[in-house]
Amino acid sequence: MVNTNNLTVVSGKAPAIVDPLTGSTNPNTAQILNVTGKGEVTVPTTLTEVQLGIQVDGKTATEVQQETAQRSTAVVDVLQKLGAQQLQTTSIQLNPVYSYKDNTQTLTGFTGLNTLQFELPTARAGAAIDTAIQAGANLIQNISFTASDKALQQARLQVLSEAVKDAQAQAGAVFNTLKLTPGKIIDININSADNPSPSPLVFNATANAPRIATTPIIGSPQTIKGSVSLDIGYSPNSVATHNLTGASKPTFAIVDPLTGRTNPNTAQILKVTGKGEVTVPTTLTEVQLGIQVDGKTATEVQEKTAQRSTAVVDVLQKLGAQQLQTTSIQLNPVYNDTQTLTGFTELNTLQFELPTARAGAAIDTAIQAGANLIQNISFTASDKALQQARLQVLSEAVKDAQAQAGAVFNTLKLIPGKIIDININSADNPSPSRLVFNVADKAFATGTRTPLIGGTQTIEGSVSLDIAYSPNSADTLDLALNGLQRSA
Repeated sequence: MVNTNNLTVVSGKAPAIVDPLTGSTNPNTAQILNVTGKGEVTVPTTLTEVQLGIQVDGKTATEVQQETAQRSTAVVDVLQKLGAQQLQTTSIQLNPVYSYKDNTQTLTGFTGLNTLQFELPTARAGAAIDTAIQAGANLIQNISFTASDKALQQARLQVLSEAVKDAQAQAGAVFNTLKLTPGKIIDININSADNPSPSPLVFNATANAPRIATTPIIGSPQTIKGSVSLDIGYSPNSVATHNLTGASKPTFAIVDPLTGRTNPNTAQILKVTGKGEVTVPTTLTEVQLGIQVDGKTATEVQEKTAQRSTAVVDVLQKLGAQQLQTTSIQLNPVYNDTQTLTGFTELNTLQFELPTARAGAAIDTAIQAGANLIQNISFTASDKALQQARLQVLSEAVKDAQAQAGAVFNTLKLIPGKIIDININSADNPSPSRLVFNVADKAFATGTRTPLIGGTQTIEGSVSLDIAYSPNSADTLDLALNGLQRSA
């Protein structure tokens, strides 16, 4: 019975690369483990980029152009006084408007749209938007969040450091399981850790009247990712080489099964991929809550939404909600079947994270404060638990590969040799486990506390091994004769 657990043995000495065919030291032939480590760093955003539009409709091009210019000048003036940075015009449009009846196209007027873009610290962005709308802006075309250049550069370097540590941890898990002695790092490849694009906020708003209350805007963080690939040499303990082959001699040579002759130029290799899977209990809950308000006028709807959003943010901050951020702000007109304007509806969405044991009570408290939609709930394990599971997955994958190899070698009566090559395949963290949940505030009128029980997350990974082997010398003659008889 071949013991695949003794494929390699740890040695405390500095490793030498051993030729898997002859057992002799060969500096030009490397036994290599290939591993890619990944790093991820989340950076708080401090700046908000805004695109505001000034849209005007009218009978003549002159009328539209004049009003658009006046309102644009007023908006620029207030933004400059507020200290807006990177202020620029990004679009100027003037287009005719036509109606169609009885296959006849009739000019009915013109529409003009000027777009301005600027940047401000996030803490001042909400008030700046409101002031700009009071001055004449009536479209919010885009809002996105970004960290400072300095913070992003520091994060990029930290990502690479985290990626190297991750690669080392993965390699350690495999080497320990296989009882291999790690050697020098032969090759290093730094993969890109580029700055991410600004984190966008879904924002589709029409503002035909001044905003009375200021909607709270909380910037979402930016995530920087990167990876580093390492090729690491390794060797088994030379003293225990005889355990690798199952023979009494310290080394073995590859034997041609047809002729029985030693052929150092032909490697006999088994390729096998083992898989591992680990289930981790979740401990954190990520929640998206909505504040939706309907009303007759945009001003009425915006004011109520802003007030309720502010109240919800306050209670969530008091409850210690983590990763609290604004993910969506929408203000849209409502029409009936005859396309008659009947009112406006606004929806603000907030996202936060809490330990699952506290999430249910936080949701209830937020709803009492003004939230009336639960748009998403998902569960995740802690970063530490997921990382430990990823390393455990690789160890399980190695054991699975060893078991598969052992079954094949035993059936074929082959002698396993050294592991020539190791490839660690990805064992990425899974996406959060989502809960289907969509409820209005009336369901919580009784004040009953909502129970939340987190599920589990499953981490999967695989490891591929190339294992040299040779036939049992006692069986070589039979193999050769059988081969000759078949060829005859």
